[in-house]
Amino acid sequence: MKQINELWTERLQEFIKEMRRYFKYMFNDHMKFVLIFGGGAAIYYYSQWVRNLPQDFPAPLVMSLILALFLTISPIITLLKEADMVFLLPLENELAGYFSKGMRLSFIIQAYILLLVLAALMPMYFKSTGAGLVSFLYLFAVLLLLKYWNLRLHWDTLKTIEQGTLTADPIIRFILNAAALYLIIAKAWWFILAVLLIMAAFALYMRASVKNKMLKWELLIEKEQSRMQMFYRMANMFTDVPHIKSKVWRRKWMDPLFRFIPFADKNTYRYLYSRTLVRTSEYSGLIVRLTLIAAVLLFFVDNLYAAIGISILFLYLTGFQLLPIFRRHDAKVWVHLYPVLPLYKKLDFYRLLIQVLVVQGLVFGLAALLGGSLVNAGLILMASLLFAFVFGKQYAPGRIKKMEQM
Repeated sequence: MKQINELWTERLQEFIKEMRRYFKYMFNDHMKFVLIFGGGAAIYYYSQWVRNLPQDFPAPLVMSLILALFLTISPIITLLKEADMVFLLPLENELAGYFSKGMRLSFIIQAYILLLVLAALMPMYFKSTGAGLVSFLYLFAVLLLLKYWNLRLHWDTLKTIEQGTLTADPIIRFILNAAALYLIIAKAWWFILAVLLIMAAFALYMRASVKNKMLKWELLIEKEQSRMQMFYRMANMFTDVPHIKSKVWRRKWMDPLFRFIPFADKNTYRYLYSRTLVRTSEYSGLIVRLTLIAAVLLFFVDNLYAAIGISILFLYLTGFQLLPIFRRHDAKVWVHLYPVLPLYKKLDFYRLLIQVLVVQGLVFGLAALLGGSLVNAGLILMASLLFAFVFGKQYAPGRIKKMEQM
């Protein structure tokens, strides 16, 4: 029994040690520069946007939707491992304290995230409503209560494997979170009572539906591994992570793109890296997400310097996070059997990197053009293309050299 009580402490210490090791590589000088530059630009543009906020802006609705999203996303840290399904399953009734500590840690971390999000939204709220600091403390207290409600409901959901329940749970919680927050922010007290009653009834229903049910260990371990893999994919952008497990998709509909690669020995790595980029979700998804986010920002940003800064920032983020592709296949024996000069490996990688950034730059220019500024679109496109070639020809070779030395 003593070992069971000490299990959480040992797992937590191991978890913190691992986080520290990877954070040391993630928050290097380059990332600090990006965070300072990007954060400063975001704060400046946000302050300008708040200053010009119209009186009829629906701040309560926007705040409720954003906060409801962060409330609904309520992962529970369990620190479980695959072997636990064998060794800890018979001791489930004795692990109540273990899971309670995991719930407590999850609540503290997510409460801190909610504090940051609420602090970022408050200037908009103050500007549109004229509220004071007391409302900030009041809303944060409400968020803490709602976060606890979400965590408890999510935990109850993990006791079932019914796909309908697992799918409906976050949707229902998001709707109820958004409705409750909107009515509280808008101070519609009579309606909020009805929503709170619905929330209480939903919680009681979920608790009754899973009463006397055992934990679904497969689901718990899958959730924990998914959460850790997300972190490992982020860390893999800065250093080699042996724990990472990537998902590869066939994506047959993109096969025609590879017909444009000439069949020749010197294009071997070009074909390999192109297939890797398209079929691996961590890279293709990364490119799509960053491109869409930057395109939306550029569509609304009118300031030329801010738009160029956003373009270069997202191009840098994309290019920097694609660098690990270069060494992705080094552990495979068959790659070293290619009768291809090592020089072609680097040249093909740099060419692919530049092509990705050029396409991304074209999208950025198009987004600015759709935003209504032809001059800005042209200058953004020129700056993006210039940065793409500088990154691929100058910066990337230096980083690859350091990776090879490591």
